[in-house]
Amino acid sequence: MTKQPNILFIVTDQQRKDTLSTYGNLPVNTPNLDTLADASLNFDNAYAVCPICTPARASMQTGLYPMHHGMLTNSYNYGTMVQELPDTPELLSRRLAAAGYQVGYTGKWHLGTGAEAVRKDQYIQQFMGNIHFAELAQNTRSVPTTVGYQGDDFPGHGFGGYIYDELKAYVASLGKETKIEHVISGNYTSHQAGEITSGLDTTIEHFLVERTKKWLTEFKQQEEPWYFQLNFWGPHEPYYAPTEFLDQYRDLEIEPWANYAGDSENKPRIHDVKRANNTDWEEFVPYIRHYYANMSHIDYQIGRLLDFLKEQGLYEDTLIIFSSDHGESLGIHNGLCDKAIFMYEEITSVPLLMKLPQGMEATSVSQAADGKLRVPEFVQTCDLYSTILNAAGLPAEAVARDGRSVLPLVQEGEKVSHWRDCVVTECSGIGAVLFSQRALRWQNWKYVFNAGDTDELYDLAEDPGELQNLIDEKLPILEELRQKLEDWMEAQKDNLIFEYRYLCRR
Repeated sequence: MTKQPNILFIVTDQQRKDTLSTYGNLPVNTPNLDTLADASLNFDNAYAVCPICTPARASMQTGLYPMHHGMLTNSYNYGTMVQELPDTPELLSRRLAAAGYQVGYTGKWHLGTGAEAVRKDQYIQQFMGNIHFAELAQNTRSVPTTVGYQGDDFPGHGFGGYIYDELKAYVASLGKETKIEHVISGNYTSHQAGEITSGLDTTIEHFLVERTKKWLTEFKQQEEPWYFQLNFWGPHEPYYAPTEFLDQYRDLEIEPWANYAGDSENKPRIHDVKRANNTDWEEFVPYIRHYYANMSHIDYQIGRLLDFLKEQGLYEDTLIIFSSDHGESLGIHNGLCDKAIFMYEEITSVPLLMKLPQGMEATSVSQAADGKLRVPEFVQTCDLYSTILNAAGLPAEAVARDGRSVLPLVQEGEKVSHWRDCVVTECSGIGAVLFSQRALRWQNWKYVFNAGDTDELYDLAEDPGELQNLIDEKLPILEELRQKLEDWMEAQKDNLIFEYRYLCRR
């Protein structure tokens, strides 16, 4: 393929991969993403570089691990060395523009806001108090339009996207206002769920699709190819779902997760920080219903966008990538909530679909038994940077950073001898909890190094729910995995290696 394809990258926030039928059997209706999966490469072992929003998203823009780009946890949290994504020639937006692309962005950013915007953020004010950040970054502001994108700037956490004047003005232009009613809360810190009773066109998801259509219409009028990144705030909490989709789940009976109960006693104590106030299963069910409804609504809005691409004659020639920054727990392991400080599959593994444009063939991938094109190798968040640039026409070796393009993997049989055989997810804590972790996935095993707490070892073939910590039972395999992690840390110049060696290699 010689023509540069258009590229659409759709990102959800905190989506469990098993909400899609291609990965699991949860009772979530996602017909549009199911259809996209049928036409796409389905990556079965895609992992977040970090199960936290800011670090994972910064890796998408830089191709680097969090330990190297410095955004170690959510911006303006303790422990983050870099609060605002720096504007450099190596950013995805800058390299795409240099390659001749129009580049656009809308939706959640969470890679910097300007300290003043954070200080005024209503979400921060409500749940963290009147914290004065202004002096921390007086002259720095990183939002999409300051790093080369055309599109929309939404600074701050956003509280699901519903705090912004742009959304309010759009809904007002329809003669409406967004109404969020029947709000429930109290099971875990500030998390809440609610019902949007004012119609689908008053939702942030509808607004973002309209903004995407607006920008793609403008881009189409130019000769240059385009890259556009659409970023939903959901299904991350607050779990706000419109009546039209919540109705699908109101009476749905939801059985406890297979790994809701039955944990071995030797689990890290740090996990308790993220455990719900009430761990009775029925307390989780209303939130899960809203989460499912939110995901079904996102699917509906993605369907509207895909229909638009087809109507405009753009679908066939567009590389479409769909993924999420990380997953969600929703009560697993006796009431764990949110993400970070535990490394279970529900939060570290992510969905990744890739619909190739005409002329770009996946010659090294064959159909699986279910008829889908499945890629079993380990890939991760920072590979998306290199993949997008490679698809835009830059050589794979010129865009390799910590991540690598997956195109040689699926086109040239690179998986036979050159692709990675393991993947590592890192975490440095979240909020005021500073906690260093590294999770290594290799074959059917997962090893988690928890600095200062109990390490974990799971056989995912025998125990997919990660209930039984085998850290004291499988010493030969543990030694092999610890050596692989040490080798990886040394190769990546991971500064945690000193503490790792002290605690694990004495």
